[in-house]
Amino acid sequence: MAAKDQDRININTAGVKELTQLPGIAKNAAYNIVNHRERHGLFTYWEELGEVKEFPVHKLEEIKLRADLACDDEGFRPPRHVRPNHLERVRKKTAGYTRATRRPARIHDSSEHGPH
Repeated sequence: MAAKDQDRININTAGVKELTQLPGIAKNAAYNIVNHRERHGLFTYWEELGEVKEFPVHKLEEIKLRADLACDDEGFRPPRHVRPNHLERVRKKTAGYTRATRRPARIHDSSEHGPH
């Protein structure tokens, strides 16, 4: 079983090339995982990976079988502790502000103006 544990990929230390070996992780998702990890700290819960753009949440159970979230390396920031309601807020966050209606552009008629 020790050899099997050595084959597991550590999400908190793996580079892009290693992360792409996980099921469902494309190159863009791997880059996003590394960038998210560098900006926000180590992952401590599997659900936090859902915050990463383009992460295949539907493959999370398969990924858990081949990866782990060990946080024992000193070269990284300390692990973050996410409140459970934060993950819920991230899931509900809208994509962005869009205006429902737009006013038509005002046409400028130069005949309305008198001579200067």
